[in-house]
Amino acid sequence: MTSDWHVDVALLEAWRAGDVGAGAKLYDRHADVVARFFENKVCLGASDLVQQTFVLLVENRDRIRQGLSFRAFVLGIARNVLRDHIRTLARGRAIDPEVDAMVDLAPGPTTAIGHSREQRLLLAALRRLPLEHQVGLELFYWEDMDAAEIAEVMGISHSAMRSRLAKARALLREAMERLADSPEQLASTVDNLAHWASQIRVGLGK
Repeated sequence: MTSDWHVDVALLEAWRAGDVGAGAKLYDRHADVVARFFENKVCLGASDLVQQTFVLLVENRDRIRQGLSFRAFVLGIARNVLRDHIRTLARGRAIDPEVDAMVDLAPGPTTAIGHSREQRLLLAALRRLPLEHQVGLELFYWEDMDAAEIAEVMGISHSAMRSRLAKARALLREAMERLADSPEQLASTVDNLAHWASQIRVGLGK
């Protein structure tokens, strides 16, 4: 909401001016969102990336404009932090976020946060998507963001984001088909995808 936007911007300005308490309040308002953003992508060092995001938030506060969702602004910074991080993981290899998947760049047991076989299947399949598609779907399912809001994070048009989400859903289905232990697990996950995604969200960012 607009009032929330003004609260966030006022806290950001106060933090930049040296008000540590304002910084703590701003962090409390958005830390869970940023932590969830990194949770299923980075196996080690996610907390450091959260801190980097908030440091850059202060440094780039002049870029925010009225009408832009503050959450989208923060997540846009987090996305840039993640892209820098995966370049480090790649050790000089060229990386294309529209092609490369996190499972290849940062293999590890992040799917341990899934408590049911459906949750684990969904988490594993998401990490096998090209990074940009993974980001889009996780923002859609976990932050309840629509295509227009996600487009702000990704820096693309609304129509392009709608097309990307459609492609991402198709790729997710294909990944789950490859990974599922049984037709029953696949059907249970696909038929109740929003439910399993909401259950995962509860355990993320904590």
